[in-house]
Amino acid sequence: MKSKLFLLAFICASAQGADLYTEGVILNESVISTSGYEESLKNTPKNIQIITKEDIEENNYKDVSEILESSSLISISKNSIGESIQMRGSGLNSKGTVQILVDGTSINPVDINHGIIPLNSIEVANIEKIEILPGGNGVLYGDGFTGGMVNIITKSTVEKTKSYVGARYGENNQKKFETGSSIKVNDNIGLIINYSNENNKTDRDFENNKSQHFDITSLLKISEKDKLSLKYSYYNKKSETAELLNKEEFESNKSQSGVDFNGAEFGKKYKGLKGSGDILDKSKLRRDEFSFNYNRSISSDLELNIKGSYQKNKNDIKSKEETYANFPTLTNPFNYLEYYADNIGTFTDEKLKVNPSLKYKYGENSYLILGYDYKLQKSKRNFENFMDMYKVYNLNSEKESHGAYVFNKTKIDKLELLQGFRREWTDYDTTKESHYYHRVKPGFLNNGYIDGGFKRDHIRKKMRNDSYEFAINYLYSNSGNIYTRFEQSFRTPAPTEFQDKVNNSYKINNLDSEINQTLEAGLKDYLLGSTVAINTFIGRTKGEIYYNEVTHGKEWTYSNLDETQRKGIESSFSQEFGKIKFIESLSYVDAKIKKDNINSNYEGNQVPYTSKLKGNISAKIDWSKKLNSILSFNYKDGYYLDKANKYKANSNITLDLTVNYIMDNGLKLYGGINNILDRKNFDQEAISNGEKVFDPSEGRHFYSGFKYTF
Repeated sequence: MKSKLFLLAFICASAQGADLYTEGVILNESVISTSGYEESLKNTPKNIQIITKEDIEENNYKDVSEILESSSLISISKNSIGESIQMRGSGLNSKGTVQILVDGTSINPVDINHGIIPLNSIEVANIEKIEILPGGNGVLYGDGFTGGMVNIITKSTVEKTKSYVGARYGENNQKKFETGSSIKVNDNIGLIINYSNENNKTDRDFENNKSQHFDITSLLKISEKDKLSLKYSYYNKKSETAELLNKEEFESNKSQSGVDFNGAEFGKKYKGLKGSGDILDKSKLRRDEFSFNYNRSISSDLELNIKGSYQKNKNDIKSKEETYANFPTLTNPFNYLEYYADNIGTFTDEKLKVNPSLKYKYGENSYLILGYDYKLQKSKRNFENFMDMYKVYNLNSEKESHGAYVFNKTKIDKLELLQGFRREWTDYDTTKESHYYHRVKPGFLNNGYIDGGFKRDHIRKKMRNDSYEFAINYLYSNSGNIYTRFEQSFRTPAPTEFQDKVNNSYKINNLDSEINQTLEAGLKDYLLGSTVAINTFIGRTKGEIYYNEVTHGKEWTYSNLDETQRKGIESSFSQEFGKIKFIESLSYVDAKIKKDNINSNYEGNQVPYTSKLKGNISAKIDWSKKLNSILSFNYKDGYYLDKANKYKANSNITLDLTVNYIMDNGLKLYGGINNILDRKNFDQEAISNGEKVFDPSEGRHFYSGFKYTF
């Protein structure tokens, strides 16, 4: 508690800083995410954090995950199938409520359970800036924006031909190579090309991640009024991930992964059963994306924009999960053994989206936007072997939606009024095929197998949802604005969430959409030598979709909570004292279960997997024109792992240092230390069979590298 109070006091004190830049520079930064078209930050009645290209380069972030971890608005949860981004206490199902966009197109998976957010498929060198918006943005973007959004904006112009090459090396033989070019063919044609190759090992034995990225963008100026960009992006990743550790295993050897390649220890643990002791989760992901953006200035007041994209993610997995079976002998026909069974399958996601919109300007900073979007999302699960329990296990899901929206902004002197409305129609079509065939009977009965027969379940559902918002923005000075806004947004279930698993039996549930309503107020200004952004909010969610993990990775249920409430405050400040620049940010979220008709004992408890407090402080020192260093302190509060609030995860604290030396010839040398304090943090914590299990984070880690621009 003392550390939290110290952090808050430091931030408040630092807000009384000395001279910064020219008044209003930060607040005049342009943003795209709030309307789909550029406008200044101070003309936006929302709390928005912008991470610029310069911020990214100075801090030497290795990947997008590291960039987003630096924001107090974001908490990242990691597990064997990737990361999930949480904002405003969005909880465990944040893959469905916080959307990650690349140039306005969501990269979130269709299959929330086993799908991957390919965060690190975006090449860091190609990022122009990142816009982070907590809270709903449902009118313009539709389904799944109740918790917030992160819009990663990549380069879209080529002023002159320029290239770069770089490499990074870290402990545990972590290596990354990157290169790329921006090519100006002529005044009407430009090309942007990026490539990277990465090999990362972790502190866990035998864990490893290898990835490759390639993208190419063509920028075409068809005429003075017509512009078209075409982009293709390719990413592949191979990973091997260890199981979570219980407390005893963690305390004895936190680096262990449970791998026993010769099977000796495996045989002892499972009563002599022979087989491989390699229990690493293996994943092979391939991602392809094609996208285009067409913009036409029909007149000085009317603008047409059409965006389209197609994405395909294919993830081949191989894992081992504990199960049991009967292995009869002549002397013992009831020889039941627990053992690790193979789990081999392929998860495939496909997403198609087309979004035309018209913007009509009818006055100074006044405009009307009309838009429509069509989304077709497909997900497939195909298993060659499902824990030695099924002859057949296939799941094919399709989710199709149509959305139409209108958004208006009217400026009257210093007052800006905003209104928006969207209606969206969603159709589901899911087919599940299974044939349960498991060796659990005595050997003399049906050869030891239970034959559940072939089954086919077919789920057809239709939903209709509305989103709307109202906002007032008052520009009370050249540098400041104060605002208030109210919004209703929604999140429909993922196709795979209509299925529960209890006692090794799958059941179809009756999930409904969750509806979120949020009221917020905020201020942005340049005061007393400091940029200041403060935002308060209170929101309630009816029917929040809750994932109840009965046993980690084996049994679960989905249900709609009756009512949850979130309230909090978000703040950020920055100051300059000569050659020293400070940035401080703090967010506090109180997420509670307000009403639970199934179990009233949970009412008043914290929503699981939601941290209350997150804060970041960084100090940059320009030692000379060529040499600078940045020291960053990051804190994330612990959170509960269950609705009963019985199990709580640990807090997370890191202190990081990076140093840059920039030469006149375009060469930059850099190095740094992550987790200087070598604190025991965790990438993931969960509950399994009534006890906590852990995945340790990386300890103190040294790295160095270079980047040459020419």
